[in-house]
Amino acid sequence: MKMKKVILLSLILSISISAIAADGIKIVSKTKNLSNGSISNTNIYMTENSVALENKGSGDNNSFIFNATSEEFTYIDHSKKEYYHFDKATMQQLKQQIQMMVMMMKQFAANMPEEQKKKLDRIINSDESGMEFSATGSTEKIGKWSTKKYEGKTKGEKATDMYIASFKTIGFQKEQFQVMDKLINYFNTNLSEIAAFLPTGGSFSQIGFDDSSPVFKEGVPVKTISYSNNTASNENIVESINKESFSSALFQAPAGYARKQIKMQ
Repeated sequence: MKMKKVILLSLILSISISAIAADGIKIVSKTKNLSNGSISNTNIYMTENSVALENKGSGDNNSFIFNATSEEFTYIDHSKKEYYHFDKATMQQLKQQIQMMVMMMKQFAANMPEEQKKKLDRIINSDESGMEFSATGSTEKIGKWSTKKYEGKTKGEKATDMYIASFKTIGFQKEQFQVMDKLINYFNTNLSEIAAFLPTGGSFSQIGFDDSSPVFKEGVPVKTISYSNNTASNENIVESINKESFSSALFQAPAGYARKQIKMQ
């Protein structure tokens, strides 16, 4: 009888531990604003089916969570202790509302303030805003990794330089990054329209890549330079890529935060 109790207790403990921790990959990087020198830190936590991304520093204090199994997305504003959560039903409803709103707004676009025109353009042309990539043929050593350089353009204008380290170079298998592929596909299908309404200023737009993208297909971007009006504006450098075990709390909105709804005004 005692042996049965010990086995049962061990089983309960193993289930509890698996509920609060999961093995995955952590990517740590720093982004430098090239105009003012400010630094922000980004941590990406990946498990087989989930991604959590945290931004901290230089005015950023937000994160997002993506669950590939349930296809749910959560944006969190830690400064305001608020979050926006989108399940399949919510996402479908929002997309329908946006399509109806865009049809109406097109009639009044000529009289809109410039900032609203830009936002409307991002929504209307969201399916055309993905970056097109091409290999430059050059290679460079970034930190301890050998990389290939790719150039990304949006609507013909230079948007980014990416230095891609192959999966073999960083010591991982491509399959371990499949959840990132699912996130990019989810963004292109759903979030490209809705991101403009989130309190991020449309900063998720660079998740949208077209089929030419090498990101998480050829490898991992360990250095990324973003451009605005053909001028380098930000530089992101990956500092480490390691296996880790994560608490399940990383993939949930913090307790006590208020859930918000997107307003269509």
